[in-house]
Amino acid sequence: QEWAQGRKLGTPTYRVAKREGPDHAPRFTVEVSVKGHDSATGEGASLRAAEQVAARALMLTLAG
Repeated sequence: QEWAQGRKLGTPTYRVAKREGPDHAPRFTVEVSVKGHDSATGEGASLRAAEQVAARALMLTLAG
């Protein structure tokens, strides 16, 4: 969030794109985007982990 805001990209928006698996072992897919740029996705065993993977993917896309 700070990385995007520091580059005048605004606040990232996170959206749960998919939740799979049983309640005791879920798998989340999260999409993150910032205004004016393509979105990125990430997967993880928790919502927070999926958000972190998505944020890293977005940073790599925008920094590249």
